[in-house]
Amino acid sequence: MDFGQQNRAPIPTFEATNFVELLRLIRAGHGGAANQLRRFLTPGVRFLLRRRLGRNDVDHEARTVLDRALQTIQADGSVRPDGVPRVVRELIRQQCTAEAGLASQTVAGVGPSAADEAGFLDGMSPVEREALRRCYVLGEAPESFLETLRLTPQEFRAVRARARADFNSRKARANVA
Repeated sequence: MDFGQQNRAPIPTFEATNFVELLRLIRAGHGGAANQLRRFLTPGVRFLLRRRLGRNDVDHEARTVLDRALQTIQADGSVRPDGVPRVVRELIRQQCTAEAGLASQTVAGVGPSAADEAGFLDGMSPVEREALRRCYVLGEAPESFLETLRLTPQEFRAVRARARADFNSRKARANVA
């Protein structure tokens, strides 16, 4: 059965022969390479966002994560091809953390007061406060600042666990009152 000539205009595409070349072209500012990486990463990013956020409408968040991933790849020449999934997972975690923070403020009607925040940080050392600020406020990956703050990954995990426990206990007390 002959359907005749297809009326589709050819779509100009660019296909890098390997991932190393793709990252090199992205860093050089090649738009086609950036689009190819987006096409490659989009299904996985959407899947992880849907799973973590518990909803299906994640297009805006997926675009944000993919744009930030491209910016990270372009800005940081040390990101290797095998490090791209780690970068993307970290950006997804940050996006979900930001979404959860906005949702909790929306549900409560207002965010925590400055007095609550000050009390929350009082029991921490300046290094611990700076590590949490850089991770949760600035959205930096812990790998980028642990060495400068002279923290080991285990120490940072302990700081984060103490902060979460303190935050959750304050949140529970606030909900009871």
